[in-house]
Amino acid sequence: MKTELWWAYLADYDGHPGSTLVNLGLKPHAPMRDQSTLLVTGVGYQSAPENLGLPDATELDFLNRLSTKRLTLLADRSQVIFVGSFTHKNERLDYIYVANPAGLEAILRDFHQTECPTRSSYINVKSDPHWEAYLDFLYPNAQTMQYYRAELQKLGAL
Repeated sequence: MKTELWWAYLADYDGHPGSTLVNLGLKPHAPMRDQSTLLVTGVGYQSAPENLGLPDATELDFLNRLSTKRLTLLADRSQVIFVGSFTHKNERLDYIYVANPAGLEAILRDFHQTECPTRSSYINVKSDPHWEAYLDFLYPNAQTMQYYRAELQKLGAL
């Protein structure tokens, strides 16, 4: 059972570029009933005008380290499945399905205050039993898949 097949792609969202990282390998298993609560969380960042709202390499490194720390913290408290992230207009959001959301919002507020107190943070916890955020937003639509068809074939995703 292959459940790890990470892929990143760029797309246009209302005239602004957005970068999506998604685990394509989860699609045959989605939705997973034991993780039916979606946790969307992340932070803002500064971006040079020429980057059109996307982070530079230094900022991306920081965001990736922050994401890894955040996932470790959450995994210590609940069963979690990190399905992807979305980076757009000076904000990076991770999409995580959790088994038990109790207390996670407070833990994340404290985490963001400690790790990056000067940045805006975002936390949204909601029921998503059908994994719509993963299947309908992060997972590439048919037009995106067609555009990246050769790349996806090399990955074995098509």
